[in-house]
Amino acid sequence: MDVMRTISSFFGLIEPETKENDQMKIAIRLIAAFGPAILYWYHFANSGIRINAQTSENDTVAENFMKLMNLTDKADPTLVKAFDVSLILYAEHDFAASTFAARVTASTRADFYSCITTGIGTLRGPLHGGANEAAMEFLTPLKDVKHADQVVDECFANKKLIMGFGHRVYKNGDPRNPIIKSYSKALTKGPYGKPKLFEISEHVENRMAKEKKMFPNLDFYAASAYH
Repeated sequence: MDVMRTISSFFGLIEPETKENDQMKIAIRLIAAFGPAILYWYHFANSGIRINAQTSENDTVAENFMKLMNLTDKADPTLVKAFDVSLILYAEHDFAASTFAARVTASTRADFYSCITTGIGTLRGPLHGGANEAAMEFLTPLKDVKHADQVVDECFANKKLIMGFGHRVYKNGDPRNPIIKSYSKALTKGPYGKPKLFEISEHVENRMAKEKKMFPNLDFYAASAYH
């Protein structure tokens, strides 16, 4: 999020919004730039590697991202599809906090970059864009289903929030959840798969539905899919 926020602001400085460089062109430019920028920073910050962020001109955003993340010329189709679907599902989010924040900025007639930067800043919060990361932080320490039961019991007893459940609009279940869940499950079958993580996730889902009448939102299985 820090990289995206900075890139959006920086592009506003070097490629300002004009009649020629209109909002549609800026949107396309930012969508294309965010992934490579994140992964350039990631590899350089962690390994000191300066990557070539250019892949095939026919690559989708998801395919470009996976190639750069894994530093390969050929991305795994299952990974690409799962990531592509997750991006589409996250785009379908009604009137979210980041959308509202961006619109507030737009209402002042600020430039397009300022609106997007505002949205990213709001999305950075753990109760919004950070929710799948928070869900993963909950799931990671769980060793097995038995251990998951113990932790869930403690959360229930202490009235502690379990991230990845409930939705402001989708009161009876997030229709995006079955879709991302199916991809999370499909990913367990690859060489990179973590079937135990999926098993634990599904067990927690069942307990939350049965005992609390709360259902996963997109973030819950996005956590295991991304992990």
